[in-house]
Amino acid sequence: MLKWKKYKFGTITNNQESLTDLLAGMTGKNRVVKFVAATIDADIYVRLYRAADQFVDYACDLLTTTAPLLPVDIPLAPGQQLKAGFYNESAGSVTPTIAIGYEESDT
Repeated sequence: MLKWKKYKFGTITNNQESLTDLLAGMTGKNRVVKFVAATIDADIYVRLYRAADQFVDYACDLLTTTAPLLPVDIPLAPGQQLKAGFYNESAGSVTPTIAIGYEESDT
C-alpha cells in the first residue's frame, strides 16, 4: 500500500540548501520510497539523501501539472534516514513543499 508524507519548508534564500529528516527505516518493516512530488518552480532543485548518499538532484521546473511525480526506488534499511529538501539557486526566496510516496510492508 502506498503511503504519503508531506513537509512544507520555511523560507529558503538564494544559494541555500535546506533539508529535513523525512522518513527512517524501521526494524521489522520494509520501506521503499517510490515517488517524489515537489513545488513546481524554476531555479530550485529537489534533493533526496539516504545516509550520506545523494539519490536525487532534480530541477523542480521539470515537474509539471500533467506529470507531477518523479518516480524513484530508494529502499530504507533499519536505521537509515531519508533526508529531503531543496537547493535554491534563484534570485529570490522560496517556501517549497515536498511529498514522498512510499511502500511499507512487514518483514
